[in-house]
Amino acid sequence: MLTPQFLKQLEPFHIRSNRSFRGKFRGERRSLNRGVGMEFADYRVYEPGDDLRHVDWNIYARLGKLFIKLFHADEGLPLALLIDNSRSMAFGSPTKLTCAKQIAAALGYIALGHADSVAVYTCAERLSAALPPASSTSQFSRLTKVLTTIVADGQTRLTECLRQLPMYQRHPCAVVILSDFLDPNGYEQGFKLLAGRGFSLTAIHLTSPEEVNPQAYLENTLTGGDWLVADAETGETRAVTINPETLSQYQNQQQTFCDTLQRFCTDQGIGYAQLKSDTSIEPFILHELHRTGLIQRNR
Repeated sequence: MLTPQFLKQLEPFHIRSNRSFRGKFRGERRSLNRGVGMEFADYRVYEPGDDLRHVDWNIYARLGKLFIKLFHADEGLPLALLIDNSRSMAFGSPTKLTCAKQIAAALGYIALGHADSVAVYTCAERLSAALPPASSTSQFSRLTKVLTTIVADGQTRLTECLRQLPMYQRHPCAVVILSDFLDPNGYEQGFKLLAGRGFSLTAIHLTSPEEVNPQAYLENTLTGGDWLVADAETGETRAVTINPETLSQYQNQQQTFCDTLQRFCTDQGIGYAQLKSDTSIEPFILHELHRTGLIQRNR
């Protein structure tokens, strides 16, 4: 899915997070958990069964009481990649879904290279676990195999899928949502629910050339006239007269949709980046995602 040369370019980066999360795997980041580590964190009163090697005997000598030394545990960042695989993601050349899978592969490669854990979910009519949390670079081939099996099918119920995520991710984590966000029921409630539960969110908005500039697509067939338009997901049809006025109205509404999504993410403290499917993903990841703060160069 990604060239060896591009993977090499990804090695100086890591996934950036402003928060600490409770992870399941040992890694390179400070965790909210207390455990075995190098940096002292706190004391607590000794309880029967505690490891006597962690008793601070100097305090015992002074106070005659047993206290256990606690240290910061080093754990990996838990990262969940949510890939919209509804039928509307099959548009574009390459398709929006293909771009989503390539971006997911790149982010997974970066995360696994730093012992972060990566889980992959598909979200169309319901949330499905495609890859349980995995850690270490040896899992990258497994990740790419899973991504190649994802196909576009079903309708978009993004809000419902976002509501289901806490059933799989019992603790908050970093979440990247790769979608066109074309859900007739909206996306706002799902975002707010996850943010309210402590999840750190990034939205990667994928569009296709046909959506951005339908006139270029129509020039290959007919520049105007009456069309019977079919919804890609529901099959519902609607008669539409296409002329310069309706095309202009459509493009204004499409731009408004994109602007509204970006403004909502900014207001809610959610990361946002947009990619058109006919644009190379390599500069998008190396420059745009770096600019937005999702990835950062190692020091």
